[in-house]
Amino acid sequence: MFRKLLCGKALFVYGLFLMLLGLGIALYYQFFQGFEPCSLCVFQRVAYIAYGLIALIAIIHNPTSWGARFYAFFQIPVLIAGLSVALRQVYLQDLPAGQVATCGPGLNFLLQEFSLSHVAQVVWAGSSDCAIVTWRFWGLSMASWSAVLFAVLLILAIFTLLKNYAIVKSKKKGHTP
Repeated sequence: MFRKLLCGKALFVYGLFLMLLGLGIALYYQFFQGFEPCSLCVFQRVAYIAYGLIALIAIIHNPTSWGARFYAFFQIPVLIAGLSVALRQVYLQDLPAGQVATCGPGLNFLLQEFSLSHVAQVVWAGSSDCAIVTWRFWGLSMASWSAVLFAVLLILAIFTLLKNYAIVKSKKKGHTP
């Protein structure tokens, strides 16, 4: 029974559940508590959605061990990107006042007027909107919790990648795990 809890499909279900929980909390605070997401928050949400789509496809496909490795392999860069954006926001939140760039144009304006590479540079630099901490839970900001969630999902994806590799390798040698 314990094996079924750690099979490829179950791991994707756990990851999808965690992603939906994190994204749901962010959307709740946006739409019901009035918190406007900054551009770094938006990019974190894009990473959550990309991760969730890969997990959902994997759940529907119900892959073998090689297939689970395939999906986990593609989740890892998405999670690293999301984690780096979340950590960047945590870094900006920890800077002393006055060291963060002042408010700039909104993300919609940037996307309409500039190239994607320029938008990425401006967003990565951050703004005072990204440095504001409006919510804390157990002493951590929403960006910190997002970084924790990305790290947990990354560990889960790496575990899926390595776990399924060990199963395939042991099957080739004639052993059952």
